[in-house]
Amino acid sequence: MIRRTLLALLTTGAVLAGTAAPAAAIPPPPPGGDLLIVVAYYADTAKTQLIGQSWTGCGQPAGSWGVTSGVRQVFFTPC
Repeated sequence: MIRRTLLALLTTGAVLAGTAAPAAAIPPPPPGGDLLIVVAYYADTAKTQLIGQSWTGCGQPAGSWGVTSGVRQVFFTPC
């Protein structure tokens, strides 16, 4: 009885683990669209002072302003 219960739990766990959706590092663009990827740079980890930004996407030339080093936060915006 215990063996059957344990086997059933292990089988269920294996099936659930095998059907999990894959993780995406960058979210896919909305249907029929592209994404503007904006990287914001902050002076410290509290993210209280924005010191620069860089961006790319939406079929436009990449650009930046300010200091492009430091603490980063990435934003994905539909075009």
